[in-house]
Amino acid sequence: MEVTKSDIQKLIQVQKNNTFLNHFICSIKKDYKIYGNIEKHKIIIWQRTSWTGSSYSLYSFEFDSEDILTKVNDKLNPFAQYSQLLFPLFFFFPLLSTAFTDFQIKKFLACISVFLFLTFACYLLGRRIYLSNKKDQLADFYQLINIKANNKQLAKQHRSRILDLETEEKPENEWSSSKILTRLFTYPFCLALILFGIFGMIPDGNFFIVIPMLAIVGVYLYSDLTMIFKQNK
Repeated sequence: MEVTKSDIQKLIQVQKNNTFLNHFICSIKKDYKIYGNIEKHKIIIWQRTSWTGSSYSLYSFEFDSEDILTKVNDKLNPFAQYSQLLFPLFFFFPLLSTAFTDFQIKKFLACISVFLFLTFACYLLGRRIYLSNKKDQLADFYQLINIKANNKQLAKQHRSRILDLETEEKPENEWSSSKILTRLFTYPFCLALILFGIFGMIPDGNFFIVIPMLAIVGVYLYSDLTMIFKQNK
């Protein structure tokens, strides 16, 4: 039994066009419905969850002329891609403002370095959420197809077929040379930011900057260490 276009259509609770505006609206709403954009030989579906927030995936199901599923792709939604650039500029603007106010080379370099690191950490955190969620969410979609099929043998056939069609990347090696080199830079920098925030910024009353900075550093470290320990199990 093949997976067909009608099987995937059963997942969709609300039909919406795959546009930037609709993804913006979906990102701020909390209805957690499954949205879909149906084309002739392709269906794109997405679902915001409490875990992903706005960093949810778009799943593209492609079909042949007989409406049989042939390919599955995924990517980050366009609003999340845009917000990865906008969020650091909006949230850490005080750092940039401080860098150019009463210009001093040491203060300028320190503020720019912190801003660039926090921007990089936000990107890594968003990517972590995206990668860790997409496999589970795709499995949930397939399970819904199986449940709607209401037939155990058909469910097994669906699952077997879909496992062959998945195009997900192999799990990232957390101990690759690139990962190790990245952590040799980010971990000491995180420690420096924590110490700088506690002993350098809090006494001066810069809570608007230090609180989100420490929160992002903490979430980044927690997320990265969780991935390391998870792979080692």
